[in-house]
Amino acid sequence: MRYERLVQWAKQEWTARYDDAPFITIWASSECSNKIAQKQIKSGRKLRGKARYVGLEELDTDVVVPISDYGSRGRKMVLTATAGAFVFTFADEKDENDTFDVIYASSYIDDDVQELTAVALVPEGRLETWASFEAICARAVRPRIRRRRDVYIIGGTDAFFDPTVDWDDVILDPNLKSTIMDDIEAFFNEGVDIYRKLKLTPFRKLLMAGVPGTGKTMLCAALARHALNERRIVVYVSGSDRDGATFEKMQRAFQAVASAHLPTLLIVEEIDAYLRGDDKARILNVLDGIESPNNSKGTLMISTTNYPEAIDDRIFKRPGRLDRIFVVPTIEKENLAEEMLRHYMADQWMDNHAKITPKLIKQPGAFVREVALHARMIAAHEHQTEVTLAMLQKSVDSLLRQMRLDGDFLLQRRPLGLGANGSRRRSGFDFEDDF
Repeated sequence: MRYERLVQWAKQEWTARYDDAPFITIWASSECSNKIAQKQIKSGRKLRGKARYVGLEELDTDVVVPISDYGSRGRKMVLTATAGAFVFTFADEKDENDTFDVIYASSYIDDDVQELTAVALVPEGRLETWASFEAICARAVRPRIRRRRDVYIIGGTDAFFDPTVDWDDVILDPNLKSTIMDDIEAFFNEGVDIYRKLKLTPFRKLLMAGVPGTGKTMLCAALARHALNERRIVVYVSGSDRDGATFEKMQRAFQAVASAHLPTLLIVEEIDAYLRGDDKARILNVLDGIESPNNSKGTLMISTTNYPEAIDDRIFKRPGRLDRIFVVPTIEKENLAEEMLRHYMADQWMDNHAKITPKLIKQPGAFVREVALHARMIAAHEHQTEVTLAMLQKSVDSLLRQMRLDGDFLLQRRPLGLGANGSRRRSGFDFEDDF
């Protein structure tokens, strides 16, 4: 459904109610149909334009199918974004009998994008009052951010989570690790004041780029825990629910951190997933500073990507859209490989395990973790308490073979099932060899 149908319906409704009374047609804020705003804004609320809010009437129309989304508000589940048609009524501040209405409709017009489009018909001369009402609706919908000991989740199935990764648990090149932390602490301790003196929005953006498995998620979790220990607010944008990665979630997060009035860390994993279609232009506006979250205490955004090539030059090569890009590499040195292997072997580590570290070079941290876990599972399967070097070697060989099969799968795939002689065809994975 195109937005023109919304406008056409609204004009017909206006004519039926108010005959030839003059009006203006505008794009409207979808937050005016949000159930949180409608419930929170009470009759009698003062507005600009010397007016008061009176109330609303829900309209029945074939053009809009009423439907509400839902989400967490504190510890409760509530109705949120809503498609619907309404008449909002306002009155003169001094004469309650002198009223005027706004015809409003919001709907989903794209089957592929769950995003509301809204239009409104506003009486001539009343735009200031309507703009004031929209602003109040927007404030009502913003997540309420207060200092707490866990991370706020925007758009996830849970409202909060408690990060358990300590900074000491992060195994990276020491220079890279200290550079990342120094940049973050410099922003919050000195940089925010510098931004304000230059009349800039104190909003800094860092990107962590690297192939899957290099530890970017673990790095974000450790930085979140560190921020909480420093009594900062942490907000995490999640694409794990049914809506996926949408700009609407990003917008809610930006609104939340802007209203926090406390130093805030904003984490957006796989930011490339949000840079699609029309959402890309909106993200650019935020990164440019035009719509950046203006939190006077400072907001630092950490985003990650597995695919930096998916982020176009309008972001990478435009100064200010991303302030710094850190490449989180695969394992480059044997001492880091050994340190990581020791971590995952824990109390089953033996000094001769270090002999396999050359085979861990150029691999992501997730590979080392799986090598250790798989070797320990082999030992458990054989009812052994000691993980031998041979078991570790077997684990490495098995995972390397699996990676080769994954890479060649599309070229080498063969049908699974029974062969011509009745025997079962092999897929290439030999679990008896692994255990």
